[in-house]
Amino acid sequence: MDDIKIFIKNNMLGRWFTLPTSLEEIQDGLDLEESQETFLISDFEAPFKIDENDNLDKLNFIAECYENYASHDAIDYLADLVNEGFYSDMEEVFEKIDDIIIYYHCDSMADVAYAYIEETGSLSGLSDTLEQYFDYEKFGQSMEIEGTFYITGNNLVLQIL
Repeated sequence: MDDIKIFIKNNMLGRWFTLPTSLEEIQDGLDLEESQETFLISDFEAPFKIDENDNLDKLNFIAECYENYASHDAIDYLADLVNEGFYSDMEEVFEKIDDIIIYYHCDSMADVAYAYIEETGSLSGLSDTLEQYFDYEKFGQSMEIEGTFYITGNNLVLQIL
């Protein structure tokens, strides 16, 4: 993942800062008074939305979480999960990231149903003849009704517990 950056202007002077950063670094970089602890973010480069008044501690926390979870397979979809209403904000999604189950090589709920059945061995006692009559599509629809899923479109389906 690329660095998360914010652009802050002070009068005519503006500068990009890579997160996490400190208030002191921002004050020094923009020649701000030590007493000035608030600033407006006028631009950003991040995989999630940053508001002009976002708190620096909050942004640093999120940037550190992105670093810590960079290898997590759902990392590229976390902002989508917030935008789609599965979580209220980026802080919450990182607090609950371990509650996301990832189904690989799945583009539909039928694929998820098949992966689930394979993983749990739920049909392992049935003969191949009987197993061929199992309706993965219908079971996938039932899973979707009973659970919360996000289909990424990139061979991954995320289940939010």
